[in-house]
Amino acid sequence: MRSAIITEPGGPEVIHVEHRDRPDPGPGEVRIQVAYAALNPLDNHARASRIQWMHPGFPFTPGFEYAGRVDAVGQDVEPGMVGERVAVNGQWGGNADYAIAPANAVNRVPEGFDWPLAASYSTCAYTAWLLIHSAGKVRAGQVVAIHSAAGAVGSLTTQVAKSAGATVVALAGGPAKLDYARQFGADHLFDYNQETWPQALKEATGGRGADLIIDGNAGPNALRNLDAVAPQGNIVFMGATAGQAPDLNVSALIGKCCSVTGFVQYIHQMTSGGAEKTAMHEKLASGEWRIPVEKTYSLEQLADAHAAWEGRQLTGRTLIELGGDI
Repeated sequence: MRSAIITEPGGPEVIHVEHRDRPDPGPGEVRIQVAYAALNPLDNHARASRIQWMHPGFPFTPGFEYAGRVDAVGQDVEPGMVGERVAVNGQWGGNADYAIAPANAVNRVPEGFDWPLAASYSTCAYTAWLLIHSAGKVRAGQVVAIHSAAGAVGSLTTQVAKSAGATVVALAGGPAKLDYARQFGADHLFDYNQETWPQALKEATGGRGADLIIDGNAGPNALRNLDAVAPQGNIVFMGATAGQAPDLNVSALIGKCCSVTGFVQYIHQMTSGGAEKTAMHEKLASGEWRIPVEKTYSLEQLADAHAAWEGRQLTGRTLIELGGDI
């Protein structure tokens, strides 16, 4: 079988595709014939050794999020799982024709989901709902600003926020990405590469600012969010694709009377009671909300996909095709 392998930290060029023996599932495990894997930011961060949390160690096969069909089970696993369509996230190994995962870590793909959606939903869909309804506790009439609104999470979060009755400000890098983000229903769109975007946001909201700002970029310009947030507002950081943010001055929080919080999907799911699954499955299956899949690469093009992500050239969701529509 084909498998992507990363043996040392580095740029996209350290990714190699090798032929290896098909693995066998151990006790409590299943083997999955992979259909598609989503290109998750953690694939890139782990490859470059920019993270410690959940890093699999070197060497490893990337593919943090994928979907496929169970084709074998190990000891103590229900044999009836063979043939089931499943989605996996947080287990690595999805950038290969076959992957091994704990049986208790796979999710059955909801009815009505095709394979690209099956590979895409398990992180960005739940994240979008939890950002608005769990972390943000958004109420109708509030203003929600969303960084990277042209990405998979940002575009879907825009749709969820609009359904909650919010006024949505889409933030993206450059005119092309702003034009792309427009289709998801944001009320205002601003280029976050422009230093003046906080002032533009405040002018668009009658001088108040945003009640909730969702930022997966962080980076050197992260503190601009403090200029744009409303009094008693909340800034939620859910990633750092642009690098680490500067140190935060606590006095600035006091003066603005705002809060800054972090977000991890899995921690919010501990207390959500599965509400995000019920809501997202129904809306995605019906097409009311959508995850835009804009580009698909072959496994042999995986390094190109990583390079495009590093260059911030991608919009929507990007997939790696393995077995395809198996």
